[in-house]
Amino acid sequence: MAREFIKSGIPGLDALLSEGFLKGSVIALSGPTGCGKSTLAMQFLVNGTLKSKEPGLYISVEQSKQSMYFNLSGYSWDMEKMEKGKQIVFLDYPMYEIDQFLNANSAIQEIINSTGVKRVVIDSIMPVALHFKDEDERKKGLLKLIDNIRKWGTTTLVLSEDTPATTQDVLPDTKYGVESFTDGWIQIYYLFSPKDKERTRAIEVLKMKGVHHSAKIVPCEITDEGFIVYSK
Repeated sequence: MAREFIKSGIPGLDALLSEGFLKGSVIALSGPTGCGKSTLAMQFLVNGTLKSKEPGLYISVEQSKQSMYFNLSGYSWDMEKMEKGKQIVFLDYPMYEIDQFLNANSAIQEIINSTGVKRVVIDSIMPVALHFKDEDERKKGLLKLIDNIRKWGTTTLVLSEDTPATTQDVLPDTKYGVESFTDGWIQIYYLFSPKDKERTRAIEVLKMKGVHHSAKIVPCEITDEGFIVYSK
């Protein structure tokens, strides 16, 4: 099969990935609350449709569309215009409708096919993971979900909270182990500096199958234009 890559849409991130994301891959994006996961994910869709003509689908299983629009209103992205133009499709599933999300694979596939969606974001995996009764059932459920996502044929980011490592030389974990089933894994850190008495962001590509990626932790920040990675 021919290997195709797509640009992430995040300034500086593709330099860590060599060529970008492998088309059709499923990537876990993890980090603590407030690190900027949703911002990076939406920027992946926004720049995908504006710069690469690749429509996106944002599936929120944690926030309503109105809440998401409000939280992203500080950026220059005209979400309503892009949604009306079907450049970005937005689906939200409240926590009490997780069953509907898990059983909506054919409906989501139809939306993808009819709108030409190439990029998908699932924000976040936490409500889905909590739906299952025990660890064994959770693993089976997440494995089935990732398998279904692969069938969509899209390049997909799956957002997850992390379990911070005790020291920087130890790998972090996502809270529910979704990185075990995905093709890639990107971690955002929100580090506190006792010297400067402030938190700074950093990012690391921990896994990206089939891609010769950087193994460095590099600084990043959120600006008025969105996420920027300082890869050099």
